[in-house]
Amino acid sequence: MRDLAQDAPRAKGMSLERKLPLMMTGVLLAILGTGVLLAYREIRHASEVVTANRLRDVSEGLANTTGNSIPRVATLFRDAARDDAVIRALSTESPIRRDIALIRARLQSLSLPLDSGVLTELRRADGRMLTSVGDVEERVDRPSNGAVVTGPDSLSFSSFYASGGRVYYWATRPVVGERGRIGMIAQRRRLNSPAANNKEIERLGGKDARVLFRNADGSQWTTLSGVPLNAPVPRGRFRGMDTYEHVTHSGAQRVVAFESPVQRSPWVVTVELPISSLSAGPRLLLNRFLPITGVLLLVGALLLWLVGRRITRPLVRLTDAAEGIARGDYTQHVDVRGDYEIARLGASFNHMASEISEANKQLHEAAEAASTAREAAEAANLAKSNFLAAMSHELRTPLNAIAGYTDLLELGLRGPLTEEQRSDIARIKRSQKYLLGLIEEVLVFSQLDAQRLTFVIRDVSLDAIICDAESMVEPQVRAKGISYRYERCSPDLLVHADRDKTQQILINLLVNATKYTEPGGAVRISCDTDGGRVLVQVTDTGVGIPEENLGRIFDAFVQLDRSLSKPREGVGLGLTISRDLARAMGGDLRVRSEMGNGSTFILELPRPTGVKVESLSPSWDRETAVAG
Repeated sequence: MRDLAQDAPRAKGMSLERKLPLMMTGVLLAILGTGVLLAYREIRHASEVVTANRLRDVSEGLANTTGNSIPRVATLFRDAARDDAVIRALSTESPIRRDIALIRARLQSLSLPLDSGVLTELRRADGRMLTSVGDVEERVDRPSNGAVVTGPDSLSFSSFYASGGRVYYWATRPVVGERGRIGMIAQRRRLNSPAANNKEIERLGGKDARVLFRNADGSQWTTLSGVPLNAPVPRGRFRGMDTYEHVTHSGAQRVVAFESPVQRSPWVVTVELPISSLSAGPRLLLNRFLPITGVLLLVGALLLWLVGRRITRPLVRLTDAAEGIARGDYTQHVDVRGDYEIARLGASFNHMASEISEANKQLHEAAEAASTAREAAEAANLAKSNFLAAMSHELRTPLNAIAGYTDLLELGLRGPLTEEQRSDIARIKRSQKYLLGLIEEVLVFSQLDAQRLTFVIRDVSLDAIICDAESMVEPQVRAKGISYRYERCSPDLLVHADRDKTQQILINLLVNATKYTEPGGAVRISCDTDGGRVLVQVTDTGVGIPEENLGRIFDAFVQLDRSLSKPREGVGLGLTISRDLARAMGGDLRVRSEMGNGSTFILELPRPTGVKVESLSPSWDRETAVAG
């Protein structure tokens, strides 16, 4: 008996003992990695929301603080504008020196010690300077104030403008006398944030946050300490927040910005933070958490390796024992120990091994018995084939002698014959031919059954074969009064088959169709192609075959009487031999029939696959090899 281990596919790849811990470690890594990433994502989102809210609060707080300081400044300017000395000086062309001294003292009071005012002036209605206090050097720059927003008590602030590397703005308050507006108090102020304010902003917004001021129309940007900046470029939104891009000598930096307008002024407070700083906190947390995750992964992998080894070691023992059984060693057994499930598996394996050993023993006994029976059957089949061949030979000899004697009698060599005698001799010849045909069928069937029939397979013309078969059955068709039609195939249509065997099949089909078709009926033969096969259809208009008998029509020694008025003829081998011949040539024979509508037998034959083919003339008088 062949070694079963040779038939089993050889195992490839990593063993389960190594693969299982790796797979479990991979799952653990995926779980930990997914958890860390999800946690980082949620923390980052929460951090961004918190940072955005904090920066928005800082922006609004600074705008409110700046706006709330305006009434205090407005009160100082109002008191100065209503001072009697100021009104007397502006009402006369030559104010007294004492009023000028009082006015300078009053203008000096408008600048507090921590204030950023650098120049305060008192001007007449026509713009002429009356007096001023402050740094003389600052008086050189007097640009246009630009748009002025009117504040409470007629205090107005101009837009920011840059001069000498600093940013300034003007605060103005009109002076009104009995005859209307007689002058104006104007103070040029400079942005200058104390260090304490910067620390407080850093505490509230973060060390990377920066506070900027700009005009409402975006014409001038400045830092909180009064350093002018180029206007940034808007860059859309980032997670619901406005973004800008600052272009400096060190490169471009994209920031998120939160803006709040300052009430009663033409200014806007902007608090910005680099986009990279939004997730700085979560990244720091992630960097701290990754080493802990790595340690957990290593510990988990070690534990999983120990668990996997405990699970796979019994399986390795079972595998070794199974391979031993596959090699034919049916004495293999495993120790029944370990966990409950492993112990049950071991016990089941031992029981299976015992059953296989017993079954193998019975199989050998059955194989020996089957071998003996097969040898006996082959001997009986050989004896049957030999008997049929011998009987066919012995029967054909006297039948041929009968044919010879009837020919002599018909020729009149034994004396003249009467009409009755000639009629009897004709009956004898028909019976002789009939018996000889039966013997030929039995002989061919026995040769097919013993696989001793020789086939000459080549590429031949199907049209030539059909024409030859047609010429042999034409007298029978004509004598019965049946309409016959052949839908001619193309002369170039070739089949890869045995010429004589194919012709024998077609003759059998045409003879059967003629036999079971009533006079006045029709028999038609046609051909078609289906991919690499050729289909030959023989159709009759007979009574048809019952559906329950379609499966038996090709069985040996089975005769189906399709017409009750016709006696059975033959031994029931014609269709059996035809189908066996077709299948032996790589084709098939099948039937399609319906009671009352006739039958169609379909012969399938393969088409040529090579380039060298043989074309046969309809008369079979020559053979020519042509290039296909």
